[in-house]
Amino acid sequence: MTPETMPPAGGRAGAGMRLVGLIGLAALTVGLGVYGGASALCRRTVGELVEPPMPPAPVAPAGVGGVALFHGWPKDVKPDAVVILSGQTYGHLQPCGCSRPQMGGFERRANFIAGLKAKGWPVAGADLGDIYPDRHPLGLSGVTPPTDQATLKYTAAMNALRDMGYVAVGAGKTEFSAGLLNVVAAYSLQKEQPPFLLAGNVVGLADGKPVPRAAFFPAPPGGKRPVVGLAEVFDVGAVPVGFVGVVGPTVAKDAEKADSLLGFEGNKGVLTAAVAALAAHAKKPAVTVLLYQGTADEAKKVAADFPDFQVVLCQADDPEPPQFPEVVAHADGRKTLVVQVGHKGRYVGAVGAFKKPDGSFDLKYQLVPLGEEYLTPEGPAAEKDSKVLVLLEEYARQVRERNFLAKVPQNPHTAQLRSGKVELSYVGAEACRGCHAAEYLKWSGTKHGHAYDALEKVAKRPGLRNFDAECAVCHTVGLGYKTGFAGKDKTPLLLHNGCENCHGPGSGHAASGTDPDLMKLQTPWKQDKADKLPDVATMEKMATRKPGDPSPVTLTPTQQRVVNAVQSMCMKCHDGENDPHFDIFKYWPQVAHSGLANNGGLPVVPKKKK
Repeated sequence: MTPETMPPAGGRAGAGMRLVGLIGLAALTVGLGVYGGASALCRRTVGELVEPPMPPAPVAPAGVGGVALFHGWPKDVKPDAVVILSGQTYGHLQPCGCSRPQMGGFERRANFIAGLKAKGWPVAGADLGDIYPDRHPLGLSGVTPPTDQATLKYTAAMNALRDMGYVAVGAGKTEFSAGLLNVVAAYSLQKEQPPFLLAGNVVGLADGKPVPRAAFFPAPPGGKRPVVGLAEVFDVGAVPVGFVGVVGPTVAKDAEKADSLLGFEGNKGVLTAAVAALAAHAKKPAVTVLLYQGTADEAKKVAADFPDFQVVLCQADDPEPPQFPEVVAHADGRKTLVVQVGHKGRYVGAVGAFKKPDGSFDLKYQLVPLGEEYLTPEGPAAEKDSKVLVLLEEYARQVRERNFLAKVPQNPHTAQLRSGKVELSYVGAEACRGCHAAEYLKWSGTKHGHAYDALEKVAKRPGLRNFDAECAVCHTVGLGYKTGFAGKDKTPLLLHNGCENCHGPGSGHAASGTDPDLMKLQTPWKQDKADKLPDVATMEKMATRKPGDPSPVTLTPTQQRVVNAVQSMCMKCHDGENDPHFDIFKYWPQVAHSGLANNGGLPVVPKKKK
């Protein structure tokens, strides 16, 4: 079978004081795990929740741009070595599974790599860095998971990469923002094992003076390598491949701001030393890869100055990577491939090395979108045989057992900050039912009204995601805000995606009814009392539009402004990654609600501000 028709795998994927400080940090590091957002949902029925079935394994990968994978590689010839390139994963180890199709995830990556190995291709992996989760706010409430959970996730990622055959990783902005000492304590200091962390130009700072990297990041107990290295050489099949990692000036500048314990040497001197070290290495690497944590422009300059590197992996300028690498040609006939692979693990790059008659190697590149064709087939046997899926379940179990959900900080909601009359709190959809019976009935019949069930009863790969703030934030009310969701037992009235996720904490409105200031806080998308979305018929007409066609309806400026405001709220959960099909004009008619069904209300009395 030729590489173009290779099916994806379906089963098992296949000085001084600083040392004391690092060992102390290592002693505090607990557990292993995996996970990076949410994961695929089990395709089962729970009440009104019906998820589509998993797709059957296709006979061939989908390819890129209408061209089959590995189309330009030599026919019926196995590469002598393949290096898988990834980077800027930002902790997204699995797509959330709330919509389909989605891309990326370590499960798919592991199965893709296993498929290459099953064809007899020698494979190793290298990652640019930014493996540690991006500590940006998540979802509706702007919640950021606890640091301990982020560290657990990083450890999980490194364990998964090791299982896939990765040998080297770089360090990026997320690792530096978390504190590189803390990051290396989570994995690299535990045991000398791949993937090895390479950031050759980083130095420590003590009393404002630089401390050499090897002294600041010494070897783990019993090890021989500094936990932050410069270069490594590994045999990929019969081909020795050299890997070097450095940090470019743009990332270095940000890292020095984030971590006052670190400084950086210039690229030129460190890379000159790295080239010399590779040349002197006993294995004499035939292919060399530079993990360059810098911009594409910086990487191209480095590639031009150091022709000894055949491949330079750099930061992606855009989440969607270019299909082909940029080629830097050198005066002596050599060339360097400058590669970008995008963000959040949705793509990987594959570099194949084919030996030429003169002993040198011809390099071929393939960008690989990790689509659903690389999902593990359903069934206990296949799932148990996937190490990545087993690690995902272990991660989810530890998130529950360590009760990270209870450690999420509760910050004031905008409405809570702006209310000068009362102390606003979350009261749940039942408190809205008395006055808004029709709206409540509409809500309870939608997936929003059963959102928590999707986590508790439907979600799989891994399960237990109702205990994970990264998932629960879009399936509960007010998580991460004062008086918001804090767990099923503590706040049962705040289960599911309810009224107050869009309208804000409602205790004041529920108690006062028509207080104009409190009512205004409940409709933050309005600039004027009369502002409203277009009617359902208009929204449905807009939903029929196709790209490039004229709009079937002309919206007024006010209508367009309100649509934009409401859409921005929806897309805090229905973003392009978690819900690639989201269209406000198609979705809104399913949940449309407006007006009061009856008068009255529940006797909810808000606390007065002190």
